Amino acid sequence: MYLRFVTTRFDEDSHKPQGVFVASHALLDSGDLTREEWKHVREILDWFNDNLPTPPKNFTTGRAIFWFKSSAQNSIRSVWELVHVLRQHGHYVEVHQCRRPGNIHYEDKFQVAAFHSKLDCKITVQ
Repeated sequence: MYLRFVTTRFDEDSHKPQGVFVASHALLDSGDLTREEWKHVREILDWFNDNLPTPPKNFTTGRAIFWFKSSAQNSIRSVWELVHVLRQHGHYVEVHQCRRPGNIHYEDKFQVAAFHSKLDCKITVQ
């Protein structure tokens, strides 16, 4: 199973719902967070920078969307912390589930990046 945490805003690049990482960076820049909240969000994002692999430099993300593998429990726990802060600040966040995204162009131990395809699985929302 694969999970994607998204807001109701649409991303201009992927043309899909905006992921929580983009929304979290925008929230950091908004000035709407208390000092403690800002520090907490920054620490979570720094944790991901330190612990989540990034695709090779020649990989162009463009319209790719990233899905967590359900086995990436530490990453998923940390994403839920971001979701909590986003929801406290009025962002509606959904969790999309998919058995297997089609058109995968990048994969590591924790995630996959896929481009939209007719092979895409049906997405269920929590």
